[in-house]
Amino acid sequence: MKAAQAAIDFIEQELFTAETNVARLRAMLAKMREHDDQPVDDFAGESMLEVAAAALRFGMDENTIRLWARSYGCGKKPVGAGRWLVSVQRVQERINARNRR
Repeated sequence: MKAAQAAIDFIEQELFTAETNVARLRAMLAKMREHDDQPVDDFAGESMLEVAAAALRFGMDENTIRLWARSYGCGKKPVGAGRWLVSVQRVQERINARNRR
């Protein structure tokens, strides 16, 4: 009988711990969902240039810069804007990668 009571006590304690953890996880999830609606800017903190300015700066064709922005993640087209913006750092990294070949 003592063994059975000890097992029951153990299970009750484990259930309490599990319920506490589930409540904590639900609170964390709710907090994450609050912030989920906010758009994330993958280029935050990076210096951005329009395609023409980047082409002049790097001595490259505008179409190449535009291709890199679109295909290689070097730039973004802000919502409502018709022009690409490119990351100076990412274009430089792409140039460096090409030169290493």
